[in-house]
Amino acid sequence: MASSRLRNFHHQLVDAVGRDIATGTYPEGEQMPTEPQLAEAYGASRMVVREAMKSLAAKGMVSIRPRTGTHVLPRAQWHLFDPAVLSWHDEADFDSSLLGDLLELRLAIEPLAARLAAARASEKDLIELRSAYDAMTGAGKRSDYIEADLRFHSAVVQACGNVFIQQLGTALSAVWKTSFQASSSATGAPDSAALKLHQKLLLAIEKNDAAGAEKAVHGLIARATTRIEGRTAG
Repeated sequence: MASSRLRNFHHQLVDAVGRDIATGTYPEGEQMPTEPQLAEAYGASRMVVREAMKSLAAKGMVSIRPRTGTHVLPRAQWHLFDPAVLSWHDEADFDSSLLGDLLELRLAIEPLAARLAAARASEKDLIELRSAYDAMTGAGKRSDYIEADLRFHSAVVQACGNVFIQQLGTALSAVWKTSFQASSSATGAPDSAALKLHQKLLLAIEKNDAAGAEKAVHGLIARATTRIEGRTAG
């Protein structure tokens, strides 16, 4: 029971400090407070603080060295495909630079995945795509819509039949989630234009229309880009 509580405290502290690093409370390149200072600031024991910092070091966020202390590493060294690391950026008011990088990554991978899916999707793949699309159209809450959107894009990647791209799907899930959260309606109402583009992508894959599938993906990413730019500009 005690070990369970310690694990819970550990996860809570990793989440709290990780979020504070991502949002700039502890800037890149700066030295972190000492163990006793962190323990006092977060209401944790020094042992829990020490283990939490080791976890953040494993995520590439901090460097721990004897005598020189703990420093925040440049964001380029952070493990941004780690869902936790990327989720902490959600609190950073959707940093426009990070979101731009995410969209560029999507453009590099998703159009090809869609083309391949149109040529290779199995009946099982098509059933999952249709199911995910139906879940998007029937979503009543923003969280449900985003979850269905994640399912849909993951299904496209799985349908592409390329094992390397498929393995990227797990890493891309964190990228998609951050991108979808930034571009989806805050009210939770489905975006009719985005739904239409998803439908075009679905139909293109069902009809083995590789060019149409690629075009639909470009349309989806372009729409996400427009909505994100409008949000960050505001």
